[in-house]
Amino acid sequence: METKLLKKANQQLQEYLKGERKIFDLPLEPNGTEFQQKVWNSLQKIPYGETNSYKDIAKSIGNIKACRAVGMANNKNPILIFIPCHRVIGSNGKLVGYAGGLNVKEKLLQIEKQNIYDN
Repeated sequence: METKLLKKANQQLQEYLKGERKIFDLPLEPNGTEFQQKVWNSLQKIPYGETNSYKDIAKSIGNIKACRAVGMANNKNPILIFIPCHRVIGSNGKLVGYAGGLNVKEKLLQIEKQNIYDN
């Protein structure tokens, strides 16, 4: 059954994919460990059209040595796109790991890059 929240999420996702939305306005409450929650909160602070490395995220949560754990938390992200783990790249600037596939990650980043200055 489609709820008001699901309709709103679908509308915002469609707007995002068209390059019309840069920030999601949804009450996100994913289930996860305290560490995962910290990582996912940090991901939501990465600006549209920008990327951070796993090391950047580890620093942002106060544990510089947690790069691999950050990667695992990204892998467990239950709300792809809305919690933008596609904006996390390797320290060398390469696209690495994405549950939806690297081709999808690349496409999402292209959408954002093309629309960063629009709207």
